[in-house]
Amino acid sequence: MAGETGPVDISRALAMLMAGFFTLACWNVIEIAYSILTTFHRYSGLYFWSMVIATLGILLHAITSFLRYFALAPNFPMCFLICLGWYAMVTGQSVVLYSRLHLVTTHEHYPRWILYMIVFNFCALHIPTTILFLGANNGVTSFVEPFNIYERVQLAGFAVQETIISALYVWETTTSLRPVLALKGPRGRKVVMNVVVVNVIAVLLDASLLTTEYTNHFDVQTTYKPVVYSIKLLLEFTVLNNLLAVIRTPPSSIQEVNVSEVQRDEAHIGPLQSGNHLDLTVDPERSSPSDRRGSSRESFVKTHEFWVANAHHG
Repeated sequence: MAGETGPVDISRALAMLMAGFFTLACWNVIEIAYSILTTFHRYSGLYFWSMVIATLGILLHAITSFLRYFALAPNFPMCFLICLGWYAMVTGQSVVLYSRLHLVTTHEHYPRWILYMIVFNFCALHIPTTILFLGANNGVTSFVEPFNIYERVQLAGFAVQETIISALYVWETTTSLRPVLALKGPRGRKVVMNVVVVNVIAVLLDASLLTTEYTNHFDVQTTYKPVVYSIKLLLEFTVLNNLLAVIRTPPSSIQEVNVSEVQRDEAHIGPLQSGNHLDLTVDPERSSPSDRRGSSRESFVKTHEFWVANAHHG
């Protein structure tokens, strides 16, 4: 077995590869933790806590997998801790993206659907896999084969979940949010490109993780997984903060607005109506649509209408 039921017996080259993955994941966790501490001024809100939990989950999963595979700690307690780290790492990262989704979409039901999907997949994928994994590592041999099958199912299921969220970010950024970012000039266009590139990278990383599992390298997959999630979390944290910073920064002058681009964007998706504006004056440490103030929304709508009106008549 490749680590499904205990320590692994592998070549030195493969052991060095797995140790390298462990080191890289831990280094990325240090970098993410530093970014969290230097970015947030208030340690509260769904965005902050989901970042903290996802980061700690990566670290816990990496350390316990390493100790278990190389027989440096008792197997079953490490299996239990691996599951806890896995919950925090995988679902925690999806919650990070959910907590910032209101920045890019005008549709209030999209975040609600994403939340329903996250909760459903937690119940349908995390819990059965945990039962099978702990049973297989507690001497229930009849659980081993079902675990191997369901491990592939859950990995594909979470990859689909993250692909859906990534696709929604790309779609909403390039449609609903594009006219607003066009008012920011080159900086706004750069943010759109960054959102697209980061989400494409996230999908490719998920594909590489699926490849390790479907080629029967469970030991490699479980040590490579913290690397994948740490890279994705670091990239997504950076691009989401850049997106928020650009949204909250008004154009330095009306003359800097690219009028033709604004007109082209509105011709593509329709003019912005006063009742369908993004609520963009969001405290960077607030985490969900429920954290936003009505007065801030009205202030942004009036300001945005002023920019667009002057852009068309300037």
